[in-house]
Amino acid sequence: MSIAKKLLHTRYRVNDLERTVKFYRDVLGLQEVRRHKSPRGSELAFLKAPESEELIEICYYPGSEPVK
Repeated sequence: MSIAKKLLHTRYRVNDLERTVKFYRDVLGLQEVRRHKSPRGSELAFLKAPESEELIEICYYPGSEPVK
């Protein structure tokens, strides 16, 4: 069995991208490193802790049902 050496990113789908990014940035101190829109229409923001390589991907997909 192989052991994971590194994680690239973790994805969270949310109902409100701006509110979620604001929380991760202002409360947890993460830095937004990039943002873009996917070909399917998802809005994506990537954040990371200052001393970490792993990213948190925040995904808002307006064409889907609300996240529960």
